[in-house]
Amino acid sequence: MKKILFICCLYGFAGSISSQVINKSGDVQTIRVNEEVSTHITIGEPIEYVDISTDRITGDIPIKNILRIKPIDIGSEVNYEDGEVLAIVTIVSERYKIQFNCVYSSDRDKASSNVDVKTNDMASYVNTNIDMPELEMRRFAWSIWNTGRKYFDVSREAYRLRITLNNIYTIKGNFFIDVSIRNKTNIEYDVDQIRFKIADKRVLKGTNFQEIEVEPILSLNEGRTFIKEFRNIYVFEKFTFPDEKVFTIEVSEQQISGRTLILRIDYADVLNADSFSRSVVF
Repeated sequence: MKKILFICCLYGFAGSISSQVINKSGDVQTIRVNEEVSTHITIGEPIEYVDISTDRITGDIPIKNILRIKPIDIGSEVNYEDGEVLAIVTIVSERYKIQFNCVYSSDRDKASSNVDVKTNDMASYVNTNIDMPELEMRRFAWSIWNTGRKYFDVSREAYRLRITLNNIYTIKGNFFIDVSIRNKTNIEYDVDQIRFKIADKRVLKGTNFQEIEVEPILSLNEGRTFIKEFRNIYVFEKFTFPDEKVFTIEVSEQQISGRTLILRIDYADVLNADSFSRSVVF
């Protein structure tokens, strides 16, 4: 769950708050809230940053593209006034941002429980930390899914399971690595973990074995159990490694069986990564 930044509001009246909340079309955005209703704001891509301008609204991010907010319950001694602006909520995603007035409604039935934000309602935002938004990554990954296999000699078999490299593509500083597993048995395979490492190609006796673990920034398929076929596309930030090392994909099964597959990809295969501009069409 992502942390949300809270900044106390310095303005003492609702009019000052309302005047700051304008979307790209010039209209004020409002959300009606009530302390008995959780309001879920859904946008089309992962949320990178949230600011709630006062401590009268609390919130969290239960799923990466959903912000959940609710007014703080202050009890019966002090009540919010109907129509009072409790806070400004600012949401910044990978490419867009939007702001809302959170307006209190004393009638819980009039409070918004679900708000779907369309891209057209959000202002464009250039996030210099992100070269490729997740939605764009997924579109490329699905395009790769529908292309033919280009690697035919990078595979490994064990326990009547075969793990195979299908494709490697590169764009905008990212590697897209397409891998599949074929199960020749009738025993269901439950994936425990998949680890990606850059390791020494040859391990000599009396020497230290060195390896660096690499984490993907996107996994297209979240499925973890299969009987006959498994396929996934993993996206990594571009990396390089010397010829004496190898990129490995290690797939291990849940205990007690614990069948483990290790696919070794030489640097020469990485260098042969294709470009999207030549072979993948949306």
